[in-house]
Amino acid sequence: MILEVETLCPARGVADRIAAHLLEARLIACANRSRTVVSLYRWEGEVRVEEEYALRVKTRIELGDQVEAAILRWHPYDLPAVLRHEVQANPGYEAWVRSETLEP
Repeated sequence: MILEVETLCPARGVADRIAAHLLEARLIACANRSRTVVSLYRWEGEVRVEEEYALRVKTRIELGDQVEAAILRWHPYDLPAVLRHEVQANPGYEAWVRSETLEP
């Protein structure tokens, strides 16, 4: 099993900077940034509609707390969503993720 961590970012550059920081720190093996998604949500009493970029990163399950803390540190939102999903990957891919990330 590996961990996939997902967040939404207000701009492509923000998503890329967060991914670059995580890669440099060897907290993740890879990142995927999507094209824009439209998010509809209630914030401070009003409904908002915003374009955002989804950022999905792959790491070891044991690094989840460190990855989340780093995302929260580098993210510009007051309250970014940081969602964790444990996923089963093919053995070769899982081994690659483990080889590209820090041993906790």
